[in-house]
Amino acid sequence: MPNSCRLVWVAFGTGKNYRHIEVHQILSRIGAEKSQALAFSHAFTCCDMVSFFSNRGKKSAWQAWQAYPEATDAFHALCSRPPDVPETVIETLERFVVLMYDRTSERQGVDAARRYLFTEKSREIGNIPPTAAALLQHTKRAAFQAGHI
Repeated sequence: MPNSCRLVWVAFGTGKNYRHIEVHQILSRIGAEKSQALAFSHAFTCCDMVSFFSNRGKKSAWQAWQAYPEATDAFHALCSRPPDVPETVIETLERFVVLMYDRTSERQGVDAARRYLFTEKSREIGNIPPTAAALLQHTKRAAFQAGHI
């Protein structure tokens, strides 16, 4: 069978919920833009080589991405091996991370969201986003993973 006709499957679920899903079905549902940004999204939201966001997984990230589609452009930009992370992309990613931790927040930056969630919403330290400096380093690792590996 030629490569262009080969079907690719994703193993999904466990136990009696285990099944295989055709990748082309997933890609057609999420659209071309998001499918091209999936490599960075996967690396950014935790993979074998990049750390994870405390108490936030792929589902929280997907819900934030659905609520904040502007993140798609930032994810796509970081899939293409940039030499540095542009300031506009960092701002978009900070807003995305804020929404992962508090979907109703109006705050734009992670440092402001950390302060608000810790002092006014009494969140535990493990339930607040990382600092802006930590997020920048996390972003660089994820961009390297998505663009080079």
